Amino acid sequence: MISAAARAGDRTIEAIRTTPDAPLADSPAMAPAVAMPQGASRSPAAFDNKKDDSSRLVHVGAMIGVGVPRPVGAEIYLRVTDFFFAGVSYSDFPSFVADPLLSAAGVKNGSTVVTLGQFDAFDADLRLFPFAGSFFLGSSFGRQVLRGAVTEQTALGPQTGTVDLTTIYATPRLGYLWTFGSGITVGMDMGVQLKLSADTHVALPNGATQDMKDNAQKLADLGASYPLPSFHLRLGWQY
Repeated sequence: MISAAARAGDRTIEAIRTTPDAPLADSPAMAPAVAMPQGASRSPAAFDNKKDDSSRLVHVGAMIGVGVPRPVGAEIYLRVTDFFFAGVSYSDFPSFVADPLLSAAGVKNGSTVVTLGQFDAFDADLRLFPFAGSFFLGSSFGRQVLRGAVTEQTALGPQTGTVDLTTIYATPRLGYLWTFGSGITVGMDMGVQLKLSADTHVALPNGATQDMKDNAQKLADLGASYPLPSFHLRLGWQY
């Protein structure tokens, strides 16, 4: 009987009482805590320390372009947030395209030879991006210099007159400036160049013919005639 009772006890399964409030062994609440070194703090995710370039407040860029009234130009600029742009630019009228311009303006005619020694400008450029995108409104304020010479052959040899013209102007404009992920920028703008003031000096030799006087005046009018159309296509890079 004792042996039978022992065997029966071996087959007894002890019931374990559980309650709904008891936490499960594999519950996250029961997971062992991992000790952290003293003074250590939680660090953000690995990518949190990587800032997207588009989130920077100030960008620096440079562009080159073609346009009118001066065919070639270059610009450096700062773009502050997504709304403001300030830059300085230089534009020039190279000598290899001066002859067609002078001929189209009717300056190169008669017995005189007209040369354009300088036709360039410096600009300060301000732009506002009202929608924080590529579209902008703005204006540039610049100083343009035109210098040329009119030479005429006479019985006593050649005689030359000079034209020196400095113009201060403003150019309200609108356009687009697109910036791609690699930093490449493409711009297009149009406006009108308006004269604010002009200082003209025409020096002609004694006995200048009427043809020489007319050509000198046409050369002066070439830089002093306003308003002038303004249009540019630009390509550059922004950091």
